[in-house]
Amino acid sequence: MNTLCKLKPAALLALALAASHAWGGEVMTDRCSQEVSFTDYGSQPGSNDAVVLKRGNGKTNWTPPFTVKLSDSGHIRWWCHSTKGNAFDPGTWRIKEIYAGTKCEIYADGSPESCHPDGNIKIGSSEWKGWTPERSRCKNRSNRIQARLDGDRKLQILCLPK
Repeated sequence: MNTLCKLKPAALLALALAASHAWGGEVMTDRCSQEVSFTDYGSQPGSNDAVVLKRGNGKTNWTPPFTVKLSDSGHIRWWCHSTKGNAFDPGTWRIKEIYAGTKCEIYADGSPESCHPDGNIKIGSSEWKGWTPERSRCKNRSNRIQARLDGDRKLQILCLPK
């Protein structure tokens, strides 16, 4: 016996979206408390073709599938806007140089006098106009993804087949 099932358009859409996630692709989870911008690697947020997710009520739906240009090592570039007005966020700071050693005064005969530890650290910020650059990489090195913002500052990236 053949049975034909009639579905409303909304149900068809929900079924299609569920099926796109049902194949079991890798879902990467990261954190960002505000907006997220996906760009081609080497581009800045707000550039042409950027995909921006805004955390209105704390969550968003999955985006439609989109592609991004990866880095040479296969990384996806995304930017977190949570440092807007918070330049002291520890996630924006990068260690640029560390120097550790010993400093001594030397006698005329070459023997050391009053030696003590000496060191220096130079730090800088990766922040650009309130956006912090981040990166993720799908195990299959795909540049075709979907993304959504979820509760508890979560960013989820679904890696699609190449």
